[in-house]
Amino acid sequence: MAVLLTGGLAAKTSVRIAQFLQEAKIPCLLASRRGDAAASAPNFPAIKFDWVDQTTYASPFAYSFPGGEGIEAVYMIMPRVPQPEKHINAFVDFAAARGVRRFVLMAGTTASLGGPGPGQVWKHMVEKGVEWCVCRPTWFMENLSQDFHFKPLKEEGRIYTCAGDGKISLVSAEDISAVAFHALTDEKPPNTDYRIVGPATMTHDELAEKLAEILGRKITHVNLTPEERTKHLAEQLGYPAPYAGFLAMLEKLAAQGVENYLDDTVLKITGRPPMSIETFAQKHKAIWE
Repeated sequence: MAVLLTGGLAAKTSVRIAQFLQEAKIPCLLASRRGDAAASAPNFPAIKFDWVDQTTYASPFAYSFPGGEGIEAVYMIMPRVPQPEKHINAFVDFAAARGVRRFVLMAGTTASLGGPGPGQVWKHMVEKGVEWCVCRPTWFMENLSQDFHFKPLKEEGRIYTCAGDGKISLVSAEDISAVAFHALTDEKPPNTDYRIVGPATMTHDELAEKLAEILGRKITHVNLTPEERTKHLAEQLGYPAPYAGFLAMLEKLAAQGVENYLDDTVLKITGRPPMSIETFAQKHKAIWE
């Protein structure tokens, strides 16, 4: 058995899953538009793959694994292109015809069976009768250390959102990847969705207080309107306007209580509790100094 991981280095989870696979001695292949440049080490081979270019779909299946393994499971990350579900569903059909039996889709907490975007991929997998899983994590802790919260947090000591007093349960990419690893490799197919959350809920004001205590400096949460947040993401942080609007929409949903949720998925699937924000902040403390 071998596993195909889409997303390359740009994804917060793909390389982490590759590391779990390496530890389990399961061969894997990273797939991204950058091809070989996506590989972070010789042990993680990579091939050129583009969701919107069907001429690249055969590339993973032409790769020769040292042990002669064939790709039996695929980890799929939604590309930021118009109608991504159309391209992913086409690849699911292509891959299933070549022996892939299991597909794991990375989505988000707002995804629903038959809903827009990832919901259409979810529906397609169910109707096709393949082994499947949809991972639906809440907000990543890594947004603080390498994404849209990083620069304002490091340079200004501020966290900007339009989430108001809505509570969220931040979860680490390490825990998300561990759940996805099991979804890809456990003998029994999940054939379900996993909502993946951290160990505690908190407002962004409370998050700022926790970070301030650990970093030893003032950290504040700046609450914006959705319109202000969209503009801030686009103009100050350089995100494409449609994606900036999407992120602001998700934060607005958090303000309405959508992310105020806890469960034991990480513990149940991986055998260990999810990482706390305190542990995460201590681990990455140096990057904000």
